[in-house]
Amino acid sequence: MPRIMVGPIIEMHFASLNEMIGELAEALDGGLLFVPTSLALEPGAERELLIHVPWLGRQLRVRGKVLRLSRGHEEPGLHIRLSDGAHDTLAHLREIMGKVKGGAMLEPDAGETSPEERVRSMAPTLRAMLASRAGPEERQVLARDVDPKVIEFLLKNPALTIDEVRRLAGRLTLNHQHFQQILRNPAWTADEMLRLTLARNPRLPEFLAEPLLQQLSVPILKSLAESQNVTASTRRVVVRLLAARGIVVSKRGGI
Repeated sequence: MPRIMVGPIIEMHFASLNEMIGELAEALDGGLLFVPTSLALEPGAERELLIHVPWLGRQLRVRGKVLRLSRGHEEPGLHIRLSDGAHDTLAHLREIMGKVKGGAMLEPDAGETSPEERVRSMAPTLRAMLASRAGPEERQVLARDVDPKVIEFLLKNPALTIDEVRRLAGRLTLNHQHFQQILRNPAWTADEMLRLTLARNPRLPEFLAEPLLQQLSVPILKSLAESQNVTASTRRVVVRLLAARGIVVSKRGGI
């Protein structure tokens, strides 16, 4: 349920865009908006409605006229007919809701020249929504995002190239879920350069290192055993795998 505050202005806060659409769709189609409240305004009374659009950081101001109060066993509240306000119109609100439902809210505005500026100005949840369907320029910006949810959705983007996945695989901000997402994709894990990049990432969990490193050739495993750029846990797995193939690694890392 949205958070609604009734006073001289009726403020409506929604937890999500979907909740906003669900609550306002009928009222925008000519129906009434129900506002739960114990405040008994007379039919005909008008109030300004301040609608906080979630994630987008925007506010719309329209008008509402009380047509009737709840009666009988109905939940106490006001039944309101919406109309244009001094600042915004119902057509404007319909346009925003239509863009949200169609995904166009994530598209660049006409004449926009800077994907970096547009993406950085988005709320984190909206950036995550964009990440799963972003184009090449937007993906370059999103790949540097510090929000783990954005990277999670970016890894679900079907247009992501192997070069982009390699760059993501080297990031020091990856978490367990990100590594698992990458390793679940056989087309990606077939790439030896990607596997090597993952092996060198100090954030790679040990429980994921073994199945990954098993796919590497002996020369690459030897190079990892001698490298100073792998973690102690990854090196333990490398040493164990080489030992299983009859190759002993000294304590100092020599073969």
